[in-house]
Amino acid sequence: MGGEYMTLTMLSRIAENLFWMGRLIERAEGIARALTVQYFSTLEENINPTWEPILNSVGQLEPFFEIQDLASPANVIEYLIFSETNPSSVFQCISKARENARGVREMISKETWEILNVTFHEIENYSREKKEQIKNKPDGLFLFLKERSFLFQGVTDNTMFRGTGFHFLEAGKFIERADQTARILDVKYHIPLKRIEDVGNPVDIFQWKALLDSIGAYEAYLKCYGTKILPIQVAELLIFNKEMPRSLIFCMDKALISVREISQEISREKGSMYMNRAEQKLGKLYYQLAYSNIEEIFFFGLHEYLTNYINDLIGLGSQMNYTFFGYSY
Repeated sequence: MGGEYMTLTMLSRIAENLFWMGRLIERAEGIARALTVQYFSTLEENINPTWEPILNSVGQLEPFFEIQDLASPANVIEYLIFSETNPSSVFQCISKARENARGVREMISKETWEILNVTFHEIENYSREKKEQIKNKPDGLFLFLKERSFLFQGVTDNTMFRGTGFHFLEAGKFIERADQTARILDVKYHIPLKRIEDVGNPVDIFQWKALLDSIGAYEAYLKCYGTKILPIQVAELLIFNKEMPRSLIFCMDKALISVREISQEISREKGSMYMNRAEQKLGKLYYQLAYSNIEEIFFFGLHEYLTNYINDLIGLGSQMNYTFFGYSY
């Protein structure tokens, strides 16, 4: 009995490390993408330069103002990229992902470990030698962070064995990606325009294009809707398009596939579905999207919808903890 308990405890720890490794890498990329939206959206002279919207969207507004008086670009970039006291800074995300990887070296490929280790040391180097330079011109760092995330995903996809460990990594990645997509959309919602008449003007359209560019979705938008950028169509692409890799429904579908694989492997019941509450919760979130449409969301309110969905994803994370990692509510 004791040996069996120890084995289950060990497996839960490994699974949790892999799940959070996937989440943390995606979170670091998501923060870089959200910063990109904020940065390019405030380059226009007539835009209020406050960076409070991004702090609000990533849930760091109050913690930030506990240590800073002004949400200037330099202060926000420092806090969200390099801070050692902010648990969700890019530096902390990469550092914790690296520690998680160190604890599951036997479950990941050598190349996966190497790319995480090298990325961690490169960010350390940025922090030591280029921090002040980055505060004034940060877009190069944002691009670097996205490219490192792409490299990590390419390496894991091409070198990791397709077992339960891989599916925990994938589940974490896609749950976090859905959360980040919702938050990036909400960043644009919070970026102020001077007047209500400015909605739909060139500055507003520039901001929506910056959002699409930041998540690699501009070409996909052109294919689906043409050159005219409309907020309702941007939201539709990023919420409902099943072919768009960062849309909410795409992410929920991929996460559901991985959690189903995990559930079937644990239960030894191939072909069974919705065997635990985590899988049931994921299924509910997927089908809420499948049976909704963008008109309903805009009638309800995009901000309100995104806030509710982010809260649902937080609840899903808690359910994953309870179902697979031995935590209680």
